[in-house]
Amino acid sequence: MDFAKQVLIQTIEFITFTRKMHTGQVCQSLVPLRREPFDRSEMVSQLLFGETFRVIEDYKNWLRISTTFDNYEGWIDRKLVAALQELPAQSQHTVTNHIVHATKTGDMYPIILSPGSELHCYNPSNQSFAIANRSYTLSERPIIGNEMSVRDKVVTLAKQYVNTPYLWGGRSAFGIDCSGLVQVTLKMVGINMPRDAYQQVSIGETIDFPSMAAPGDLAFFDNEDGAIIHVGIIAEGLSIIHSSGYVRIDKLDQQGIFNIDSNSYSHKLRVIKRVVKA
Repeated sequence: MDFAKQVLIQTIEFITFTRKMHTGQVCQSLVPLRREPFDRSEMVSQLLFGETFRVIEDYKNWLRISTTFDNYEGWIDRKLVAALQELPAQSQHTVTNHIVHATKTGDMYPIILSPGSELHCYNPSNQSFAIANRSYTLSERPIIGNEMSVRDKVVTLAKQYVNTPYLWGGRSAFGIDCSGLVQVTLKMVGINMPRDAYQQVSIGETIDFPSMAAPGDLAFFDNEDGAIIHVGIIAEGLSIIHSSGYVRIDKLDQQGIFNIDSNSYSHKLRVIKRVVKA
């Protein structure tokens, strides 16, 4: 069989497999998850590099999926992901450093990995990992030290996002929303949280008063109708790290978030929940 014919057969086999994709993995920095199968459709969330999913439906160049991490559903562009024959075991290594670069073997240009990206088959001795039969080498150390307590680590990781712009549906260092900040930060310490604030509020132990809160606790805020619309991570000195316009640190008291720039309250406190136990 000549080389050109072999390449044609392999290409047809690849297209056939991806058209019948049942599971897959993100192989770009991030992938928008959209409400409808169109580029102009609302972005409801994002998948980070290395995260996996199950395919529910196939439509033209789009896949309706359910994410493995949080069972969130939406549409993704099939060009941004790789097909898998089966889902890999849950990754034991998650990027926690603010920004790292990974270069695929044989490529010149790196991919930027945001915190929360997953490294499968990670080998710290040579800073390599692999996903979907592709091998990569990292330019920076992807994981920060584990010598601090979980609570301190949550606060430290959340502070990496300070000044990151607010982005509806965002989960990355390039743009993030309030519940995305909470979800990805806790993911980096091994705690799985739902995607949206109204779902997250059902997790954990209720703390009765702000004075009893500890760094790493979550504060939730509601609107006039009682619906949960905002969430943030409590830091030292009853401050709060949250995404509102951009990721910022403000003061928290029994009324809510006191915006130090406008000198006024921006969000009304509903409840404080404890998810981090140590």
